[in-house]
Amino acid sequence: MEENKKKLLIRSVIIGGIAGTIAVAVKSKSNYCSCLTSYYEKATDVLKFVNENRTEIVAQLKTTSTKVTKAIDETNHDLKAISENIKHLKDSSSQMLSTVQETKDNLVTMFETCKAKLESTPTQNIEVEKDV
Repeated sequence: MEENKKKLLIRSVIIGGIAGTIAVAVKSKSNYCSCLTSYYEKATDVLKFVNENRTEIVAQLKTTSTKVTKAIDETNHDLKAISENIKHLKDSSSQMLSTVQETKDNLVTMFETCKAKLESTPTQNIEVEKDV
């Protein structure tokens, strides 16, 4: 069934091409026969080439399709890896920020504690005795 569809498509393209060629050739009647003959020969050559090399063409299409699919799969894998790395980086950055905030809070607390101790401790006036 698929083979018939391909042949029908090829025939439709050829008929459409011939019809287009005829429409163009009507304007220049002197070139009509040579143009039609040339198109027929070229279309025949193309069909012969396709028929003779069908297996190679199909194999090349399959190979290309496989390569494209493989490239898409690799790209998808790379995108997943990048996404995971970004998530890990986000988590690490969040942990770093919370650690820095805790450290800042601890330092502020230590500073306030030391400052309060210094203010609460009376300063001692040391008198120096001089021997006279």
